Amino acid sequence: MIWKLLLRNAFRHRLRSLLTLFGVAVAVLAFGLLRTLVDAWHAGASAAAANRLVVRSAISLTFSLPIAYLEKVRAVQGVESATLMNWFGGIYIDRKNFFPNFAVEPRSFLDIYPEFLLTEDERSAFVKDRKGCLVGRALAERFGWKVGDAVTLQGTIYSGEWPMTVRGIYSGRDRGTDEAQFFFHYDYLNERLKERTPRRANQVGIIVTRIRSADEAPATAEAVDALFRNSLAETLTETERAFQLGFVAMSATILTAIRLVSLVIIVIILAVVANTMVMSVRERAHEFAVL
Repeated sequence: MIWKLLLRNAFRHRLRSLLTLFGVAVAVLAFGLLRTLVDAWHAGASAAAANRLVVRSAISLTFSLPIAYLEKVRAVQGVESATLMNWFGGIYIDRKNFFPNFAVEPRSFLDIYPEFLLTEDERSAFVKDRKGCLVGRALAERFGWKVGDAVTLQGTIYSGEWPMTVRGIYSGRDRGTDEAQFFFHYDYLNERLKERTPRRANQVGIIVTRIRSADEAPATAEAVDALFRNSLAETLTETERAFQLGFVAMSATILTAIRLVSLVIIVIILAVVANTMVMSVRERAHEFAVL
C-alpha cells in the first residue's frame, strides 16, 4: 500500500517529476565524468612502480641528455637495469589522431616495463625489426590495427614521414596500465637524425632505471646526479611517481577548476531536489491542514 501511495505522489505532477529526474541525472553524469577526468590525470602516477627512477635534464624536460649517459647510469651501484625513452610527438594521418609515442631501446625497455604483456613471438619480432613498432590494445582497437599492418607517423618535432610495421599489441598487466601508447626503435630515429640533422643525434629525452629496492631510491638518485654534477648536462633523478606528478602539477590550475565545477554540480543537484520538495510541500499545505 505504501509503495502505491509513494508512486502516486511522486508522479502527481508528471512533467515536473520527469524534469527533476532528468536534471538530477544530467548533473550526476556530469559530476561522474569530471571526477573520472581528474582520476585519469593521476592514472600515470598511480600506476608508477616504486623501484623505477627517471633521469632527466636538471634544467627542463625540453632539454635532452647525451646517449653516453645511459651506460654510465647502468654502472651506478644499486641500478639493476636502465633504458632510454625519447618523446617523438608524431601524429597519425592528421592532428586529431594524437597519442603518446616514444622511441625506445626495445630489449631493455620491455625488461624494465613487465606490465606490458606480449606473446614471445611478438616480443621477438619487435626486438628484431628495426622499423617495427609496439602499440597498446586500446590504440590498436581505435584505429583497427593488427600485427603486420603498416603504420606511418607524421613527424612534428622530427619532420618527415616515418613508416613502420606493427610487430606487437600489448595488454596491460595492471588495471592502471596505459594501453594507448606507441613505441618504436630509438635506433631507427637516431640513424635518420645522423643523416639529416647530426647535431640532434645521439640525444635522449629521459633514462629510466630499475633499482634493487625502493628503499634505495634516495641514495641511488643522489649517486646518479652526483655523477653528472658540474657537467654540461646536469641531471635530476626522481622516482617515477614524482616524475608523473610533475606533469600533473603543470595542469594544477585546470584540475582545481575541474574540482570546483564538480562541487558546483553537487550544489546544483541539492538545489534542484530542495526546490522540488518545497514546491510539493507548498502545494499540499491545504491537504496537510485538513489532515
